[in-house]
Amino acid sequence: MIKHIFCDLDGTLLKDFRSFDPEDIKALQKAQAEGIKISIATGRLDYEIRNIMERYHFNGFRISQNGAVVFDENDNLIYEKSLAYEDVLLILQALKNEPVIVFFQTIDHYYVEKKLPIIADFEKSQDLITYIENPTIIDELHKHKIITISTWQEDNMNIEIKKRLDEKLPKHIECYISSKYTMDITCKDNSKGNAIRQIIKKHNLNIEEIAVIGDSHNDLSMFQLTNNSYVMSDADHLVKSSAKWEVRSVKAAVDHILYTR
Repeated sequence: MIKHIFCDLDGTLLKDFRSFDPEDIKALQKAQAEGIKISIATGRLDYEIRNIMERYHFNGFRISQNGAVVFDENDNLIYEKSLAYEDVLLILQALKNEPVIVFFQTIDHYYVEKKLPIIADFEKSQDLITYIENPTIIDELHKHKIITISTWQEDNMNIEIKKRLDEKLPKHIECYISSKYTMDITCKDNSKGNAIRQIIKKHNLNIEEIAVIGDSHNDLSMFQLTNNSYVMSDADHLVKSSAKWEVRSVKAAVDHILYTR
């Protein structure tokens, strides 16, 4: 019987980076009312998850930055792993000639060297993200605990960029495609699947009682963890082939979970 649902945000619960389908929210709230703990697993920062969970009264775990940071329902930090400063420099060198916008993520802030119009417009378009402009951030990276370096690129360029980065970066650094526009670079140990393993270990959970819902490459580690895996029907072929069930919405996934309990 499923007792925990771990749901991705962008492309899954959150559409176009900014909007929620009320039917998806109602379905998750219904599942919670029937005793299922609702958790969020995303590439975004923890404060964004906390905002959403407080808004809709969800009661579960918070997995942010693709598993680099994990909080439990009582706001206790379960797991956190940042990049070594030397690795930050290696990543920047690998990105030097790539056509990307670079973001630096600490546990609770997004930093950009310059808030370009595309960044400012995106920031204004929704209420979750705030970017901090710091023209000297590159020189100050050693003062920060950088957990993830993210990139924004043109539509669907991330697959080719990822291939080039994978050839340049050491094996202990992983590039995750989190949407058709974005990619996250962090320690290889940081994945949504590993984050759920940390939760299972610390809270003595049963893997058979966990279901996961996602749509992108950064959800693959969750799909590999359990057969109770649901993927959005508009995901690409590799992602869809990695999950057990294909669904059109979060509501459809939740309805199936409740029906088969």
